[in-house]
Amino acid sequence: METTYESRESSSPIITRAVAAGLEGNYSEAYEFDAATKILLKLVGAFPQSIAQWLIPRAGNSASLSSTLVRNLNMNDLIQTRLQDYAGVKGPFPAITLGIGMGGTTAHLALGLGGPFLPQAYVLTLQHGSMNGDVEYYFNLSKETAQIVTQRNPGIMSIQHYDPIHDGWLVRRVNHLRLKLTELPDLYKEYIHANLIPGGEIVYLEGNAKWKQFKVGEKNVFQVGGWGDISAEEFLNGSERIKKYCDKEGITQQNWNLKDYPLIDGPESEWGSEPGMRESLKAFCEQEGYQFTCISFDDPNQFNKLAFRAVTKQLELDGREPAGVVVEVFSQFDASSIMKTGLVPLWLIFNTSDSVRFLKEMVPEFPKGKPVFFSPLSTFSITPDLASWKSWKDALKNISWINIGTRESHHPADTRALIEWQKPLHEWCITHENPIKSRMTSEMLKSLAKEIKKGE
Repeated sequence: METTYESRESSSPIITRAVAAGLEGNYSEAYEFDAATKILLKLVGAFPQSIAQWLIPRAGNSASLSSTLVRNLNMNDLIQTRLQDYAGVKGPFPAITLGIGMGGTTAHLALGLGGPFLPQAYVLTLQHGSMNGDVEYYFNLSKETAQIVTQRNPGIMSIQHYDPIHDGWLVRRVNHLRLKLTELPDLYKEYIHANLIPGGEIVYLEGNAKWKQFKVGEKNVFQVGGWGDISAEEFLNGSERIKKYCDKEGITQQNWNLKDYPLIDGPESEWGSEPGMRESLKAFCEQEGYQFTCISFDDPNQFNKLAFRAVTKQLELDGREPAGVVVEVFSQFDASSIMKTGLVPLWLIFNTSDSVRFLKEMVPEFPKGKPVFFSPLSTFSITPDLASWKSWKDALKNISWINIGTRESHHPADTRALIEWQKPLHEWCITHENPIKSRMTSEMLKSLAKEIKKGE
């Protein structure tokens, strides 16, 4: 039986499934629950949110992997699984997108360009975590595994990612190992040859977001914390609000510095690209006669602004106005709804207060008098930087918006939203179908990216 190394709910699989479905003109479910799980989630959602907030963090994770299994990993198995998502999609395509998997933003850009997305990062969820916040214990759980995997598989970096706040209840039971490509693998080369038109476009999304990391091996780093409204320095140095959170959650070990390892500024685990891939991809394109475009930003939200404006530009080329806006958060995005109706997407990184500020910045660009769908996210934990419901309402003030995600009464722990958030959006799409006809081009993206970097 084939081993499934990545959870179907991990960032890259969600994107590749969404893009594959969009290329076929179908919808994709962000979360793939079986019938029994859906019934259970709907039942729990009928009770006050305190029930879900207690229950979900204590549920088991059957998708976690043993270190023994992961140590024997062949990177080609991971890559082939993602390519298999496109098995039913017929090429050749005018463009193929590679690079960071920024949820809805990456999916919208790939579909706008008219082709698949090939991820640079893969995430493995391993068994066991740290119940009390002991960073050394968490690190040692997968230290040797990470080094063995990178030794056995040239062309990758490993990032052991420990976020005891945003992933608080998760990392008590599992540990996360992210593998990033540092050169173009042969399987990607073969796929491009078979599925990209001669002289076609290859667009590389390069994230230059930085984060403090511990250098623990030649091709291995360990990162504490992750993108939100808590800086890397605050994670490592501590603060009053972190102490208050830890005391409330029973996290007794609150010093998350690794001993005896140098601290570096590295590519952020989720939104940063490892050096090497751009050069490898560019050389491949020059050799094979493909057009190469690199879109790079230091701030991940600039990619989100790019996708919003690029879809708006597509509609302008179609000679029409946007049908409305969908404000998406993290894993709750629906790329096919955009392509089928001409809604414009604004994807937000997470449900933290920095995303509220970005939303406020973008609201003036929303088309006037058009519907705005908003999909608040359930994370089942109240972090120090969690965006309050009031802050979301303030960001969308004077806008008559439609909630398609977490209910106000259950924020941020709504199990019902996990299975039903796409339903009202799809119901609207059925009666407002008007597909986008024009295609994004690399020149369009470069022009828009230049404006964004100038602050326009």
